[in-house]
Amino acid sequence: MATDENINKLQRKRSTLRSKVTRLTGKLNGADGIDKAFDVELLEDTLQDLKLMNETIHDLLNDEDYERDTVDCEKYFDTAKLAIFNTKLKVSANINVSSSEFSPPSSINTSVKLPTIKINTFFGGIEEFPSFWERFNSCIDSNASLSLVDKHVFLRGYLEDGEAKRLVDGISVIGDTYETTKKLLEDKYGNKDRIIQSHLDYLENLKPVQDPSPMELNDLYIECNRRLKALNALGENTEAYGRILAPKIIRAFPTEISCRWIIYAKREKLAEGNITRLMQFLAEEVEGSVEAQKIRDTLFPDNILKSSVENFNIDSKLVSKNKNGPMAQPNGVIVLGLKTLQIT
Repeated sequence: MATDENINKLQRKRSTLRSKVTRLTGKLNGADGIDKAFDVELLEDTLQDLKLMNETIHDLLNDEDYERDTVDCEKYFDTAKLAIFNTKLKVSANINVSSSEFSPPSSINTSVKLPTIKINTFFGGIEEFPSFWERFNSCIDSNASLSLVDKHVFLRGYLEDGEAKRLVDGISVIGDTYETTKKLLEDKYGNKDRIIQSHLDYLENLKPVQDPSPMELNDLYIECNRRLKALNALGENTEAYGRILAPKIIRAFPTEISCRWIIYAKREKLAEGNITRLMQFLAEEVEGSVEAQKIRDTLFPDNILKSSVENFNIDSKLVSKNKNGPMAQPNGVIVLGLKTLQIT
């Protein structure tokens, strides 16, 4: 009983520290960063106090409660460390900008500022992993100015809620576990054969487009072309798959486009499985369809046509209901808008 009472007292104290961590983390996430050095220092001190409190409580817990409590504790540290790291980056960026703005004219900076590379978050799609991993390695992993824990915080921050994030959720965000997290992700999503097969499966299982509008056709073409480019980037010769993939791709497009491709291939003496020429042909077809739609929309806006037709129908109904009214003319002539109709 004494132990339970001690645990309860410690947990109440820890609850106060956790509330403080949450409050300070929220302040940092909502700040520009330049005036938040004090909040960063205060949050780091609070995290240290919270760490000591956690260790004291864990010494009193059994194995099952310890594991459950550890997972809960890590959430506070992960969120807080990410906020601290992002704030420090903002502060550093602002300092660099200020230094360059107020530097003496005699000091000439000959270095070239490269454009910032955006790293999209990764949610667990195996086909997106190569692009994500290449950018992360280039911008973060190979950056010698970042510590291991900083790299780990960045990596975890780029994992969107989903399978990938759940895969590494149980790993503490510290420098010692950075390589473990990387290996888990690479083993799960970095298998080249699985990535290739995923792209091939998509192309082999294409279904005919249900709404063959220009935009839908454009989306279909872009997705097929993206998959083929990805296969080429992975070292696959897509022409070798031409006899299998070309029929699958062309059948997903409307029949009239398929017919034009067959005629075009015969006229140019091409194999129907020539996937490079097929994609060039589809690019021209889709572009023509999209441009034609733009012209139609410009010349005949739907709202104008609809409005004109509706007005015509309304006038027709009003007149037809009262043929002997003031709109009726002698000899069966009815004036309708600007036109005169002869009733026979």
